[in-house]
This record gives sequence, structure tokens and C-alpha cells, in this order.
Amino acid sequence: MPQMGKASRRHAARFGHTSSQVRAARRWARTVTGLPREDADVLELLLSELVTNALEHSASGQGGHVTVTLACLDSNAIRLAVMDAGPRRGAPTTVPHVNEADPGLEYGRGLALVERLSRRWGFLGVPGAPLTVWAVISRNAQR
Repeated sequence: MPQMGKASRRHAARFGHTSSQVRAARRWARTVTGLPREDADVLELLLSELVTNALEHSASGQGGHVTVTLACLDSNAIRLAVMDAGPRRGAPTTVPHVNEADPGLEYGRGLALVERLSRRWGFLGVPGAPLTVWAVISRNAQR
């Protein structure tokens, strides 16, 4: 499996407020990690969930942006992090949490997926300010 070299162990990029930016973030992640599409499934899935959540639940989706950071922690771990643009205007302040998903609904499973497929996950920041949701995944989970 290709590995991020020592000179490129951390990458960051900013993406816009539209749903097409989720695909752009996945493509960017595959490019900077050097992973072929078939080897990057977990990384791309979790990144999609985190970017989509930021666009849906924060000001990032109201004309804001998200910042995505990928970091190689060691030879077998990648941390992905998505920073949002703060709380949505006119909405109550919330923090990321895993919901009990209703199997009949097509939404509401994002963070449950992140929790299941990552080594660990969490968020940084305080309610009412921009938040960064992060997850650590194993490189060998990519296959």
C-alpha cells in the first residue's frame, strides 16, 4: 500500500459550502495520501460523513467552509479532522454525538459509522464556536 512520505505527513485543505465539496474532499484525500481508490474506502467514507455533517449541522453549510486535515500518526494510523464554521445561524447550539439510528431512515447513522470504523473519534472546541470532529483510522482497515 502506498504511504504518505515523511515530507508529506500532514495535509490541510479548505472546501466550500455546497454538497459537491464532499466529493472534492474525497478526491483530495485520495490524492494527498497516494492511496488507490480501492484502498481508500474507509478513509473516504468517514471523510464523507464528517464533511456532510459539518455542512448539514453548522454554518459551514450556510455559505461557510470546512477545513479538512489528514495526518499520518505512525506507520499504521491516519487522523482525519474536519473543522466547521461554527454553529448554524438560527439553530440551537449542538455538539457531535452518536444518535440511536432509526433503521427506517436514510440519515442519522453518520457518527455511528465513524465510531464503528475508527480506532477512536471525538471533537475539539466549545459549543457556540467552530468545532473540529476527528477520527483515527488504521491503514490496514483500508482494505
